[in-house]
Amino acid sequence: TLVDFRHDRIFKAQRGENGMGRQAYGKGGEDLVITVPVGTVIMNVSTDEVIGDLTGHGDRLLVAKGGRGGLGNMHFKSSTNRSPRQALPGEEGEERLLKLELKLLADVGLLGFPNAGKSTLIRAVSA
Repeated sequence: TLVDFRHDRIFKAQRGENGMGRQAYGKGGEDLVITVPVGTVIMNVSTDEVIGDLTGHGDRLLVAKGGRGGLGNMHFKSSTNRSPRQALPGEEGEERLLKLELKLLADVGLLGFPNAGKSTLIRAVSA
């Protein structure tokens, strides 16, 4: 169920690491993986657009990427500046407001005539 998200509502993907000296570029931030139950519909809050519908086990959907790593000093190297002392910081991860809805998927359906005992059967089986 989605009860786990009642208290923890803010999730952030990792930001990218800063660029460094010694020809080192910053590492890209990891994408954040959140496990949700089967039948979850993910919607964008501002546009009410359906981003994805996770209907099968193991379905994955990328809704926000981790930040890109910063550029290292090698990026600023030129013919006049052979060993630059500058680098760029890593970028923040993407930020989105999402709404999660859980569609209830029934495993069994009962069909029958009125007064055929459908409710009685359910009451006897579930007790």
